[in-house]
Amino acid sequence: MKRWRKVEVAQTLLSAIIILTILSLTSYYALPSIFRPTSPEAVRLVLSVPSPNAVTIDRPEVVTVYAANAEGKIDRTRNDTVELTLDPPNSGVRLSDTRLALVNGEATLTVISSKSELVTLTATWVEGRTPLKSAVVSLNFLHV
Repeated sequence: MKRWRKVEVAQTLLSAIIILTILSLTSYYALPSIFRPTSPEAVRLVLSVPSPNAVTIDRPEVVTVYAANAEGKIDRTRNDTVELTLDPPNSGVRLSDTRLALVNGEATLTVISSKSELVTLTATWVEGRTPLKSAVVSLNFLHV
């Protein structure tokens, strides 16, 4: 059996440490939910529309705005204020409200249009505990 020199032992130990470090870091970033539990604190707004690709004209459509955490779950502790804007601003779409107060993390509004058009609805955080990332959804109003 071969006797190991001190240099070979040191190189082998260093190699093992480097390999273990790489494996640990890979596991940490590949499996974040196991190693880093996500916070229940909301980080973004979400706009939920039943069928944004085909909204029937002259029929009110309910849109839900909610504050979501990193996993997409509603943060029921949020009671923030959210502003809604349309692009283009001169479209024929009418919103039931342009400012909403989230209650237990969510709020609803209705949108309606009397003509076929494509608009972008944006929900922007105005005030509350911590800023939330804005949400954007495209609504395609069609004759059905």
